[in-house]
Amino acid sequence: MELEQIKVRSYLAKCSPLKDLPAEWLDRLAEAVSFKCHVSGDDVMKVGEQNNQVLLVRRGAVDVFLPDGELYGRFGKGDWVGYRSVMRGGVVGMNVKALEDCLFFAVPGALFLELVDSFERVSQYFSERKPERLRSAIKEMRGSDDYAMITLHVRDLMKPPLLLGRNEPVQSVAQQMMAGKSRTAIITGDDASLLGMVSDTDFRRVVAEGLSVAQPIGDIMTRKLYTLSASDQASEALLLMARFNLRHVPVVIGSEVVGVISATDLLRGQSQNAIYMVGDIFTAPDVARLAELSKGLPRVLVGLVKHNLPANDIGHAITSIGQAIVRRLLVMAEEQFGKPPVPYAFIVAGSMARREQTAHSDQDNGMILSDEYNEAEHGEYFRNVAKFVSDGLNDCGYVYCPGNVMATNDQWRQPLSVWRGYFETWINKPEPMALMYASIFFDLRCLHGDESLLDSLQEEVLLKTRASTLFQAFMAGNALSHKPPVGFFRGFVLDKDSKDDKADKGMDMKKRGVVPVIDMARLYALASGLKPINTWERLDAIAEAGGISRSLIDDLRDAFEFISTVRLQHQAQQIEKGQKPNNYVPPEELSALERRHLKDAFEVVSTMQDTMTTRYQANQFR
Repeated sequence: MELEQIKVRSYLAKCSPLKDLPAEWLDRLAEAVSFKCHVSGDDVMKVGEQNNQVLLVRRGAVDVFLPDGELYGRFGKGDWVGYRSVMRGGVVGMNVKALEDCLFFAVPGALFLELVDSFERVSQYFSERKPERLRSAIKEMRGSDDYAMITLHVRDLMKPPLLLGRNEPVQSVAQQMMAGKSRTAIITGDDASLLGMVSDTDFRRVVAEGLSVAQPIGDIMTRKLYTLSASDQASEALLLMARFNLRHVPVVIGSEVVGVISATDLLRGQSQNAIYMVGDIFTAPDVARLAELSKGLPRVLVGLVKHNLPANDIGHAITSIGQAIVRRLLVMAEEQFGKPPVPYAFIVAGSMARREQTAHSDQDNGMILSDEYNEAEHGEYFRNVAKFVSDGLNDCGYVYCPGNVMATNDQWRQPLSVWRGYFETWINKPEPMALMYASIFFDLRCLHGDESLLDSLQEEVLLKTRASTLFQAFMAGNALSHKPPVGFFRGFVLDKDSKDDKADKGMDMKKRGVVPVIDMARLYALASGLKPINTWERLDAIAEAGGISRSLIDDLRDAFEFISTVRLQHQAQQIEKGQKPNNYVPPEELSALERRHLKDAFEVVSTMQDTMTTRYQANQFR
């Protein structure tokens, strides 16, 4: 191989998607490549011409135009042009014009097609379908499946249940438990409903009290049970067991008992500091200790990102830490101010409600009080609790909400009937301020107190949002205020952090990246009356309900995953450099391949926004 070919081979080996190709293939390509030059203004390819070469831009830049003259994209060093015509039989479908003086490496079309047929990764890179390219990129990013325990779900750790009827004799149950090496037995009714559970503790009581081993197991079973869902995170199980001193908890899907999880199962699964952090939070004696523990959250985020975990799992893990702090503060508050005089639900909104937090964020919370609430009698108590929790969160890095959307604000600490009135107004009179609140308070979760207060409210709200086409149209128009950061020539639109005058411009991966998907998922879920709050869970529920086809949902999920991962990687890099993490990613921070995949992801989101606009007639309300 001549010196010039060796240089060509070395360059090809650095270009996507040729990296890691076998040596013999790089040799073949280097020997077959020819050089092609064009000066600025030249027509490189024209619609209708025959083309039998794929061009790799070695130097310079080109503009690609659709047949009607619209600019399709701008491509530079390391980008490929001409592959579409080669893959379609040779007829050029778009005009390519040299923007600068250009040098191309020209690969013969026949060899290119052989390369595509030989390597799936290469085929996916040049696929016409952006989602296929994204899916391949995400698969490569994921790498190991050895996820941190805090991202595991209860279903990953639970054991199969021993299910028995309530009339089974005590002795027979004990024998079956020994035979099956089970520490528990789940007692069910004739309709398979959960009635109770027995463990070694119950059998000790039989011996201690001299009870008959022939009596029905239903006589000695533990009836008051806590349960977990198979989809709950392991960290949720740990908190439940620690809070109520439980050793075993039944696991259900709907009303069906599908397993049992024990404290031993959880401890056996612990492999990362994050899960210990959640446990330490629950036992923290004061706010100072909580604040100290919370300082470890950025390190946890970096560790999870380095493990290449899915963005959804990272969001769940980081949120588990934040919600543990909220719950511990509420327990401390009730210890200090006494038991609540009337039932209440402490609710969180935004990313914590969706379980999609990344680093520390500002607070979004409130209280739904029972309609038994009387301001004169009960007001001071709930003001004290709200202030204690809000101040504690601020000490832990979850700063006060700039918009004052906190339980310390009287407006967001109200009886259930008042909250009903709020939602009634927001849905029936969707003015700009109402839409702002809708984007916050239509994502709610109860972290402490009487969950039924929020449950009843959400059921009523979903009935209204499903029926109100006017509200849906306004929400769709509001969602279009956040557009992906792709400019008119397919370049990236850059923004600047308003809180940092010295910051360089970058792509706002929150407002222009993840928020458009969050907004769309919220709209489709509310329009269909669907309960999930987490964006990934909403997307799945939308597909199951037929709101959007499964293939389009999968495309949007992949786009959301890639955008979220780029955002998380950027924040992790900033944390490692000792910087405060933000959402502004400079394009130069990304490789050429990452920029290409990011454009694919943004265009998938943009296409889905166009579909949403048509479906909900959003343009008339923008």
